[in-house]
Amino acid sequence: MGKINLNFYTIVLGITLLIMLINLPFGYIRSKSTNLSRKKGRCIYIPILISIALRKILFLNYNVIPFMVAGTIAGQFFGGKIKKIKT
Repeated sequence: MGKINLNFYTIVLGITLLIMLINLPFGYIRSKSTNLSRKKGRCIYIPILISIALRKILFLNYNVIPFMVAGTIAGQFFGGKIKKIKT
């Protein structure tokens, strides 16, 4: 039986939560902007560049990319929901 590396999963969970927290304000701003505007495009692509840079800085391999994408999508989604809660 193979050993489960809890250290790897802890790091992946931490990175996913960090990416999600980074994306929350961008999702909030994106939800307030008009459709097909520069502001909306920047709110989508700047966090992606941040997550790519974070992966490169931390020397993470390609196995964490699906988790980072999930964190990005969740952060954008929940950031957009913040606007609906406030109004």
